[in-house]
Amino acid sequence: MKPTRLLVILLITILAFGAVSCAKEADSAATFDPTVPYTVTIGAYGDLEKAYSAVFASADFKAKFPNVTIQFQTSDFGGHHNRLTTVLAANEQANDIEALEVGFIAQFVETGGLTDLNAAPFNAKKVSGDIVKFAMANATTTKDNLIAMPVDIAPAVLFYREDLARNAGANLDNLASWDEYIEVMKKLADPANGVYAIEHPAAVQAIPLNGGKGGWMDNGKPLEPKAKFLDALKLVQKVKAANVDGDLGAWSGPWSQAYLDGKVATIVNGAWFGGTLRTWLSPEPGKWRVAYLPGKMMASLGGTYLSIPATTPEDRKLVAWEIIKYLTTSSNAQLITFREIDAFPALTSVYKDPVMDEDVAFYGGQKVRKIFADVALNIPENKVTEYDNVILSIWNGSVTAVVNGTSTPEEAYDEALTKVKATIF
Repeated sequence: MKPTRLLVILLITILAFGAVSCAKEADSAATFDPTVPYTVTIGAYGDLEKAYSAVFASADFKAKFPNVTIQFQTSDFGGHHNRLTTVLAANEQANDIEALEVGFIAQFVETGGLTDLNAAPFNAKKVSGDIVKFAMANATTTKDNLIAMPVDIAPAVLFYREDLARNAGANLDNLASWDEYIEVMKKLADPANGVYAIEHPAAVQAIPLNGGKGGWMDNGKPLEPKAKFLDALKLVQKVKAANVDGDLGAWSGPWSQAYLDGKVATIVNGAWFGGTLRTWLSPEPGKWRVAYLPGKMMASLGGTYLSIPATTPEDRKLVAWEIIKYLTTSSNAQLITFREIDAFPALTSVYKDPVMDEDVAFYGGQKVRKIFADVALNIPENKVTEYDNVILSIWNGSVTAVVNGTSTPEEAYDEALTKVKATIF
């Protein structure tokens, strides 16, 4: 064998061994070590700590993660998201895992600061096959970056007071259209006795837009297709013209009191709102029922996602990812979270669990979870962009103009489009 040829073979062999060695080192660096003790910090809001604490106390979790201790930093919804926004903007150390509501996804796409979970070593696509598709899309950018994993979702439905509907002779099940819903609301509203068919006209505006979480841009064009956005504004106008609403600002004192007094007959909202009714606004069981949205429209209104801040040290990102995977892809975690706080599972494989077929006493024995699951499986997919927050802010102004009667739907749409184009282009 010639020396030159021998040298070439030797070099190839060395390079091959080097490649294998590098691959092994890369694999090792990307592997969670179950023998090393970790303390993982989680930034949470609302009652998430209650739900996740129950998960972490379960035998299944302890068996899989005997070396992991969890610490929470919990605050109210606004305080949590304000803190997270400030910390990420300053590129400061955050918690290893940070929860965020779906409405904040676009904000963090714009400002950055969160780890792409589709990238190695996380490779979220390999483990997310059973997570409902629309929720994954809502956290995925047009560049295919996944900035957070969905842990619970909020299929939108129509909640209604059975007693008020019965007394008014109104049937809210299987409504064929929004126009039919408005006609039924006219039966339900009783202004003389302070009974409102719906809290506010703006409560319906996000439904035709699939909750307004993504979908603001279509192939680089804002507020397209026009018909989708115009229909939302026309619906708001029709509800306002029907004179059936209470003009109640969500989460205000008068708003909560109206629910406590049994003066609100219907509300369109995500499945999570049932937990708010049950634990706070209307705790007496048997009063409420659930129906599909008018025209069986499929939409989402809410949802919780788990993210890893970019400032989290690389070794801690690995354990953080393992905890996120457990909370989002383990049936044990998903069902415990659901039982604790009514947060509907993002994991579709649990929709076949017997709990989904149970009668729910709060809803008069209705099997409401089957409706939630059906809606969840049929919600359209919308990706987010860095412009969504700006567009949403402008859009909300247009909705207000229609509610106040200062603009027609056409005028409000045109004005919003003009402002959006002037802002982002």
